[in-house]
Amino acid sequence: MPSITNLSVKQVSNEKLNIVYLSKGLLASYIITIPVFMLLALILANTDFPQRLVTPAVVVTTVISVLTAGLVSTRGIRNKGWLNGSIVGLIYMAILYLASSLIYKDFSIDKYVITMTTIGTISGAIGGIVGINTKS
Repeated sequence: MPSITNLSVKQVSNEKLNIVYLSKGLLASYIITIPVFMLLALILANTDFPQRLVTPAVVVTTVISVLTAGLVSTRGIRNKGWLNGSIVGLIYMAILYLASSLIYKDFSIDKYVITMTTIGTISGAIGGIVGINTKS
């Protein structure tokens, strides 16, 4: 039977390690998101971009960003890629929700918020699964 002290030290080091990888995943996702959203805003401001394509462009950008976050966040772990990817996807969506809520001064949760959070969490899980299974 393992001693409690050894188990605790192992758990603490794994948690610190996971936080580092989750942070790297979030950073990677926002390195993709911010420039793409800025480019989209520039296009919207200066062209006659169809309004009906804005939401799909945001969803595609979010999915690609969160998939990347899931991939990056699972690079240094050995198992539970789906869980780490889901967590990073959920954190990504929470940060995005808080930022947009602060900007628009509207903290309501509607079907769009729930849908985007679900898409982000599932995309992160898929990215985590792919990240775990594509290690060399």
